[in-house]
Amino acid sequence: MSHATEQMPSEPDLSLEDSYPESYPSGRHVQLLQVIDRFHLLYLGLLPCLATVAVLRAYSYPLPFLLFIFGVAGVGIYLAVTWSYTSVPSSPLVGLWMLLDGPLFVLVGGRGEQVVPLGFAVEAFFVDGLAIWSAILFLAMVSWKPTRGQRVASIVILVVVLAVTGTLFWPYVRDVIWGRWLLVASLAAGFAEGTYMRVRTLDTGAVVRETGDRDILYIAGLVMLWVASMIAGMALYRGG
Repeated sequence: MSHATEQMPSEPDLSLEDSYPESYPSGRHVQLLQVIDRFHLLYLGLLPCLATVAVLRAYSYPLPFLLFIFGVAGVGIYLAVTWSYTSVPSSPLVGLWMLLDGPLFVLVGGRGEQVVPLGFAVEAFFVDGLAIWSAILFLAMVSWKPTRGQRVASIVILVVVLAVTGTLFWPYVRDVIWGRWLLVASLAAGFAEGTYMRVRTLDTGAVVRETGDRDILYIAGLVMLWVASMIAGMALYRGG
């Protein structure tokens, strides 16, 4: 009498490579591309956290509950779009440009005196972070998808998020950036370049990374880290 061999179910493979599409570039540079891509995702995910703690430590915020509500919503949208639509680099040079273009625009503007600790992160967020929200808002205004009601709701949420973000960062712009016109021009150019690239990527509607355990960990973990950075920034201000 023959017995069928019972196969034990294999444990799911949660390696980051499974999140990539089949078109992910292969070859001798693939490991380098994966490292660059991971650093890029981490850099974009940490930007809101570093920028928030830097500004709150220096200036605080008069309406912390409002900041918490719309901050969590805005950062959640930001991270979801970052994970799903950040382009996978096709070569090491392209990957390095995607990773370093924001910081390079900041450096071109000249750092001058470091008035606010972590000020570099704030200015890099103006280039890379705000470009993501602006691209989403632009497409919500001009696209015919999905439905009119959903587009209107998205526009209202994003406008409020950007308004709250503007009130959070305005003291930094007023005290540190305004009047340094080379830095203003450099940040504006970086913001325009970043928004254009994000609009092109988002307009295709192609999801770069599949959803699953990795995106949940990425989004939830960094949202919680943003909340912690908000609390830390407020506490450091009051303690100072």
